[in-house]
Amino acid sequence: MSFDTLLFIPTYNDNSYFYDLIPQIRRFYSEKILCIDDGSTVKIIDKFNDSNLKIIHNSKNYGKGYCIIEASKYAIKNGYKYLLVLDSDMQHDPSKINDFLLKRNKYIFIYGRRNFLKNMPFFRILSNFVTSLIISLKCKKRIYDSQCGYRLYSLSLFKNAVFSNNGYQFESEILLKSINRKSSISFVKIPTIYNDNESNIKSIRDTFKFIKLILLN
Repeated sequence: MSFDTLLFIPTYNDNSYFYDLIPQIRRFYSEKILCIDDGSTVKIIDKFNDSNLKIIHNSKNYGKGYCIIEASKYAIKNGYKYLLVLDSDMQHDPSKINDFLLKRNKYIFIYGRRNFLKNMPFFRILSNFVTSLIISLKCKKRIYDSQCGYRLYSLSLFKNAVFSNNGYQFESEILLKSINRKSSISFVKIPTIYNDNESNIKSIRDTFKFIKLILLN
């Protein structure tokens, strides 16, 4: 293994998106891809005859945070230094992969920064603004888009770390536990692609979960 970054795709009931996503990624990235199918109702099938694609199936839905932690264990075990996470729902533009990779040797954490004024529902904008502001204050480091899942992590952030959240809240927890004012972090500007049909009520409920997590850390 000569390349130092593992591209990871967590997926749950996004089968149709996933099958379109892999060929798009391969236009920009030829190295190893790990996918964890987190207990989808219909299992992801490997249709690609791609020796650099590994698919792992969870027996049930454990949560995105759990999957990222498992991917980090796999990456560390196999000698990687970085984990690049890209969601399976086609909201993360694969053409930006190289923008993350070009920065990886300078920063321990790189996140996608979206333009909130384009193609994003109001409650999502509000939720992201509130949580990003609070996380920035807690970490003493400006983080403009704390809810974007398009991220590159140095695997040093996972070594000897203990996390308590298996769901989406993990993405806030790792910032709160690992990032401070001395941390070297950066962002990549990415397009806002939104196809989420979640209700506003769920968005508000998730915001309160994020705030509770932030205040407890």
